[in-house]
Formats: sequence, C-alpha cells, structure tokens
Amino acid sequence: MYISKRIDLLFMLACCLWLPAAAAAQLPVRTDVPVLCYHNIFTDEAHRNNIYFISRNRLNEQLKALADSGYHTILPDQLTAYLTRGIALPPKPIMITFDDTRAAHFHIAAPLLQQYGFKAVFFIMTVAIGKPGYMSATEIKQLNTAGHVIGAHTWDHPYLNPGGKMDWIKQLRQPKQTLEQITGKPVEYFAYPFGEWNDVIIRELAAAGYKAAFQLSGSASPGKPLYTIRRIMPDGNWTGPVLQAQLKRVFARKAS
Repeated sequence: MYISKRIDLLFMLACCLWLPAAAAAQLPVRTDVPVLCYHNIFTDEAHRNNIYFISRNRLNEQLKALADSGYHTILPDQLTAYLTRGIALPPKPIMITFDDTRAAHFHIAAPLLQQYGFKAVFFIMTVAIGKPGYMSATEIKQLNTAGHVIGAHTWDHPYLNPGGKMDWIKQLRQPKQTLEQITGKPVEYFAYPFGEWNDVIIRELAAAGYKAAFQLSGSASPGKPLYTIRRIMPDGNWTGPVLQAQLKRVFARKAS
C-alpha cells in the first residue's frame, strides 16, 4: 500500500516536472520578430559591401531608418518571455546581433547604437578576445555594463558537425564560463557558427545551461523553437528602405 502510494506520488511529480518542458517543446515557431545578424564593419568606402561586410555609413543608414520608423530593440530575455509566455513586446520589436568579437563592434557599432537608443546582442568567439582586430575583455565588459547582452559563439568558430568528434566542454561550456567571468553575469544565449545546428548540439547546449540559441535563415525546428531562433544577415548594399522592405517580406506579421 505504502509503495503503491509512493509510486503514485512520484508519477504525479514527474508529470508536473515534465509538462512545462513538453509544452515548451511544442511552442509555435514564431518568425514574426525580426532578428538581424551583422559581422564585419569597415570605414574604407572602397571595400565591397555584402552580407558579411557593411560600411559604417551604410550601417548608420540602416539603423537610422529603423529608428525613424519606430522600431524598438529587444533583448533575448524579452524574446524568450514572448515565445514561452506571450509576454508583450514593445511596438515594432527588433533584435540586433553581432557575431565574431570584432573590434569594430565596440568602436563603430556601439556608438551608433547609443546614438539611436538601441541595445544589441554581441556573440563572442572567445579564442579571439584580446587579439588584434578583436575586442578585449575590458571592451566586452563595457558593452555588457552599457546594457547590451553578451552571448557565446563557441571558442574558435568550428563547423559543428555531428559526424565528427567535438569537444563540447571547449566549445560550449568553457566559453560560457569565460564570458561569465568577464561580465559577472550569466551567459545564457548562443549563436551557431555558420548557422549550423542539429539535435546533438541542441542537447549539449541545454545541458550546458543555455536558454536559447540563434541560427541564421534556415527553418526553425518545430520541436526546439527556442534553440533555432531565426536571424537574417542584412546585406551591406541595402539602403534603409530596402532593409525595411526585406523585414516586411521575411517577418511580415510584425514588421509591417
């Protein structure tokens, strides 16, 4: 009798613990919040613009267009609260992210963001910290202190191929710890190198304590929407109006 009641109690507890996780796994894949992903910023106007490179002037033009059109930047905590609990977002929400730890993110992008009252997410490849052309630990901390979010982007940007051996401690756990030591805050968000993801990586991310992860323009996983949040890379050739047109096309429900 006692054993039977105990089994029933354990079963009820297990159900209580399981239901939220199951519910989260069944979250709708919402692609209506624009998330932008920038990489390299340059000041030499002779450099060619493309999806990986954008000039300071063109970045300024794109950010100004967003500000003038009433967009409000949000951060990952807000996005995950919206996706999991339906917590309301500000009008015309948008998330701006920067990958790869580039020094230009601190020296060029951050002042522009401040000019327009925007906040962003900086995904850090930790092997590059302090190297020429990349941000220092002090600069990363300053970004975080200014209200931006610091996320992880692995140690050295590998192809996360499930067919080969991967040192998950080196690529997922140690970068998280390094960035938490720098910022003094939890690091709970991750960006996939090259936008690659799979079920193995998602499992390792969850085990390492990441709450959500960002890919690029691929299809989100119906079962793991928080670990396959979509981003687009604005082309450095896009003017402000063209960027907005692209947002309306790709994220029509919220970007109009």
